[in-house]
Amino acid sequence: MGLDLYGKIEPLLGFEEEKQKLYEVFLDKLSELGIKNFLDIGCGSGAFMQLAKNAGFEPEGIDVSRVMVERAKKAGLQVYHGDICQLDRKYEAATAVFDVINYLDKEELAKFFVCVKNLLKKGGYFICDMNTLYGFEEIAQGSLIIDNDEQFVAIDAEFADNRLITKIYLFEKRDSCYKKEAEEIVQYYHEMGFLKKLGLELIDIDFISLYGEEADKVLMTWKGK
Repeated sequence: MGLDLYGKIEPLLGFEEEKQKLYEVFLDKLSELGIKNFLDIGCGSGAFMQLAKNAGFEPEGIDVSRVMVERAKKAGLQVYHGDICQLDRKYEAATAVFDVINYLDKEELAKFFVCVKNLLKKGGYFICDMNTLYGFEEIAQGSLIIDNDEQFVAIDAEFADNRLITKIYLFEKRDSCYKKEAEEIVQYYHEMGFLKKLGLELIDIDFISLYGEEADKVLMTWKGK
């Protein structure tokens, strides 16, 4: 799963208001559970971690994207690069914010849940969000063009057979010519029934509307058995 190009263009996408709203939902849930120390899986550039740190939490993060990890480290955050299955640490809780589990197919997700369970202290919590079917079909699907003097970004996303395939193209001006980069990202819609079979206990569920009146995300709180 390559997300380095996405990490590069993320500041141009204009999702800050929606992300902040989702971050607040996660922080409220962590507070409700009495959590201080947690691991943010797929932490990206560390925006959620920074907000949590400022609010008195003790976050650590991990991400597969070197671009994102370096950006987070420059912000002074404790972040690891790599796979959570290789991380030999224990936490009160773990989070996966803004579509992280949608990037995993069923086989990968089953392994992911095992590794999350191994990261948690006894009775620890895993909090994650996931796109609803409406979120994929009506919000994520479509095209987007971003054009400024130095960069041109074209994004095309198509949802079919429970998969969202997003193609990203970036053209950056270099003197008198443009350098092209391209990336394809696949996300998956998962049924709740499947997730419940993956070894953690679902103790709470909340539906969230970031982009309109209908729920485009679902927030799930799991507990280690």
